[in-house]
Amino acid sequence: MTEKKSLDFNFLDESPKQAGEKASAEVVAHPVATLGEKVNFFRYLKECYTNFNAFCRKYLGVKNPPYLIVLIWVFGMGSAADRLIGSLQDYTSWGEIWAIVLFGGILAGALGYFIGGWWYNVRVGWSKGKENVEMARGIYLFTSLPVALVSILSLALNQMAYGQDYLDYYYSDASTVDLLVFFVLLAAYFYTIRLSYKAVREVMGAERQRAIGWFIVLPSVFYGGLILLSAM
Repeated sequence: MTEKKSLDFNFLDESPKQAGEKASAEVVAHPVATLGEKVNFFRYLKECYTNFNAFCRKYLGVKNPPYLIVLIWVFGMGSAADRLIGSLQDYTSWGEIWAIVLFGGILAGALGYFIGGWWYNVRVGWSKGKENVEMARGIYLFTSLPVALVSILSLALNQMAYGQDYLDYYYSDASTVDLLVFFVLLAAYFYTIRLSYKAVREVMGAERQRAIGWFIVLPSVFYGGLILLSAM
């Protein structure tokens, strides 16, 4: 008799056994970095995306980690750009669009960081992890940046490739740039979900099954809904 195989997410854990041991024993540690410590911006981002869990423990347990305001603004610009992409026909120039992205990004970033980060921390609690709202907001911000950057890149590339013609004609049908960006966006969604799941498991000590529900299934449904809406 053949055994039934069910879908699991073992590939997201470095080692299912080791991850389970870490999740049950690990708590949010005090950050290694001290408040106000100077760090090069590019080295900071390199640390973030080469060893995210170590980066979280080092920098994100404090209220104001390095470059927080700038990165919240970039995150907000991505959110504003994403909302504009579906309604570009309402605007007459790229200058108008970028002004909305730049200035609207301030409010969008602040709302996303504080409210989205709070909701992230709630899900950590529901996953039986150690709640820490500052850490949760930091993880939410840095795991959201790849998607935000793709949204900004979409506007920039379409402007460079098509200029005013994109606003007049191409907005109604996907351009070649839009199709290429779509596949990059799918990769960014997967990367974001994977990065987030591993952080809540290994840094915040969330239980595996609950974390799968709140940090893999729920975001996948959400992002899938966004993709369907954008295709309509």
